[in-house]
Amino acid sequence: MRGSPADAPKKTHAHLQSVYSTIYPIKMKTQFLKSITFCFILMSTMLATSCREDELLSEELTTEKNLDSTRSAKFGVPTKFDQHEFALKIESYMEPLVAGFGYTIYNDGVPYYATNGGDGFARKHVDTPMSLHSALAKQEISTVTQYVTAVAMLHALQKYNVPINAAVWPYLPKYWTISKDFKAVTFERLLAHRSGLIDYHDYKKLSLTVGGVLDKNAFDKNERVNSDVNYLLLGVILPYLEAKKLAAQGSIAKLNKLESVNNNFIEYGEQYRAYVRNNVFKAAGLANASVIDWRGWNENGTILSSATNMGYPTKNGSEPGLPKELHLVDCGVTGLYMSAEQFAKFQSAVAQFRVISFDHLDLMKSKLLGFDGSIAGNKSIFYWKKGAENNSEAMIMDFGKVQVAVFATSTHSQITDPKILAQFYDASFKNL
Repeated sequence: MRGSPADAPKKTHAHLQSVYSTIYPIKMKTQFLKSITFCFILMSTMLATSCREDELLSEELTTEKNLDSTRSAKFGVPTKFDQHEFALKIESYMEPLVAGFGYTIYNDGVPYYATNGGDGFARKHVDTPMSLHSALAKQEISTVTQYVTAVAMLHALQKYNVPINAAVWPYLPKYWTISKDFKAVTFERLLAHRSGLIDYHDYKKLSLTVGGVLDKNAFDKNERVNSDVNYLLLGVILPYLEAKKLAAQGSIAKLNKLESVNNNFIEYGEQYRAYVRNNVFKAAGLANASVIDWRGWNENGTILSSATNMGYPTKNGSEPGLPKELHLVDCGVTGLYMSAEQFAKFQSAVAQFRVISFDHLDLMKSKLLGFDGSIAGNKSIFYWKKGAENNSEAMIMDFGKVQVAVFATSTHSQITDPKILAQFYDASFKNL
């Protein structure tokens, strides 16, 4: 039955509602699907972009790695020091050239040497009793001794708070006449051999040196002129510095003892050696520090020079060697009697700031105090000191963490040329 005209609007409205209720969900579903599709496309695009960025980053990292490889090839790949290789190079070089030798390498505070740390003779059969050379065999090291004097003097300056540019004249015997020229001489100038002092080559005339004129030209130019007079004076100044500082603290016994003698260089030498033993060798942890001497000695004390090492004019000849001399009045200059192992241990202690401070060691290197010179290596700057006397020679080098001492009982190698050890050291690094 059809509806009446009056019901038509209502029916039409109901019909529209029915149609709308059917179409709207479809439209919403379509829009939702479109949104999902858009999001999917957007995410795909972002993912593609991200992947491309990752590819670009990977390409950049690869390029950077290749650049690093190029830099490594240009500037050197990481390397590690091979102490065994260094030892073998020293042994291979020294063995065919000298009558006998001993050496020791200290690598970051740890000693090393191959086999016995040397070869040949400290004393040949012609000089009975025969003894072999090695890392542990003692011999005279000549002016390498000045390295020890420099360390000891800097230790005293550090201990008593005296600047290196202070004048030295207040720390000389009271009965010496001091010239106006000499009053300009500082600790640094003596330690660096830049004093311009006149050397009369006689310790008994040392008072004339401090009472006279300087080489004004050398002094004004701050010229380095190696002269024993500088370190001979330091051997006197060191005990006087300690004595005067102790007197200022109320302990006058040491100063009274020094001032009761007149030009007694034996006493000056004894006081100097006592300071080095008690303050420097002990600080370095050396065995038998209290008996180490500037003449022949063993763990029980001094021995005859005739029982020490000898220095030989040839490697294989049968000529008698020259014995070690006594150096009790010029012990700031020369004469220390030690093994390569002991001396390298001392060097290592200094390098680790166990004897003097970082600042004072830096002064030693930058101003060549106790060193003869420096040489540029592949890794850094190396510092060296050499000595030769009585047919014997000695060479020490400071490579930073690595220290080496090489002693020989003849002078037929070129080990005191710093280029030799520098080349051996640089050639003893291996690629990691």
